[in-house]
Amino acid sequence: MKMLKRSAAVCAALVLFAAVAAQTGCTTSPCTTCCATAQAQTRTERIRAKLLSKDRDYVFVAMHRGDWRNFPENSKDAILSCIALGADIVELDAQMTKDGHFILLHDGSLDRTTTGKGKVKDLTLAEIKKFKLKSNQGGKDAKATDYDILTLEEALALAKGKILINIDKFTAHPYEILQVVEKAGAMKDVLVKSTHGPAEAKALFKEYWKYVESGELLYMPVVQFCWKKHEHAAKILPEWIAEEPRAASMYEVCMDSDAGAAQLEKVRTALNNGRGDVKGFTDPDSTWGWSLSQGATMLQTDYGAEMLVYLNRIGRHSL
Repeated sequence: MKMLKRSAAVCAALVLFAAVAAQTGCTTSPCTTCCATAQAQTRTERIRAKLLSKDRDYVFVAMHRGDWRNFPENSKDAILSCIALGADIVELDAQMTKDGHFILLHDGSLDRTTTGKGKVKDLTLAEIKKFKLKSNQGGKDAKATDYDILTLEEALALAKGKILINIDKFTAHPYEILQVVEKAGAMKDVLVKSTHGPAEAKALFKEYWKYVESGELLYMPVVQFCWKKHEHAAKILPEWIAEEPRAASMYEVCMDSDAGAAQLEKVRTALNNGRGDVKGFTDPDSTWGWSLSQGATMLQTDYGAEMLVYLNRIGRHSL
């Protein structure tokens, strides 16, 4: 598999999805009760219902750091653009400030994506809010914009009812982030992920673990066949499969060229239904189409607009 190279990233994130909850559905046609219920649901509720169903035709689209090709990554309009395009999930990054707040920033440093300098953990929220985001994915030559650096609370309010937020950089502060999510009343509006095994995750989530088991909180383990961490995947993947506590079973599998097809085959065999995420829009049939041929039902991409066009064209994204 060709490596995904973006900024400093060196692995392609493969999102694997296998729902195990019972699917509900109508037995008569037309079903006015279900139709009325569907109309009353928010879009986020419809996305969640699809995730918890046995539907294998619908393909979920997760946009990486928002629509960063048209707006600053992790920005307000990067989120709103994902909603407008019809994506299901917007992947955003949470970093903790010196005074315990969470802001949307991929790096631990302000340098690449903002007009500020220094580490997030060394600055207060008030100090960070004085800076602005740089255009697109930032860098030394990127222009400053008028976009504010968002807090996690601001992002949750912006997305509520419209799109699921996948909170990345969750591993470092899972309990603290879940406290913010609970206070915002957004437990059903997020999808969280981390590199923990089931026992460690349960201990770190504390009282919030019951929401994972009930399906109210969507949780996805990250399985790493990348960055020389193959042993990590070999350890935690069997643990999750042996003791699956979740209503909706999802895995994000990160792979690089060292892993290759042999490792992917191990994942496919273990899950009995391979799932893949391959970036590519110049030839969607041989890139995204290949992932779909492996059984993919959720794809994370930097090319959300193009992917949505492709999936709608082949009839795989009708909510």
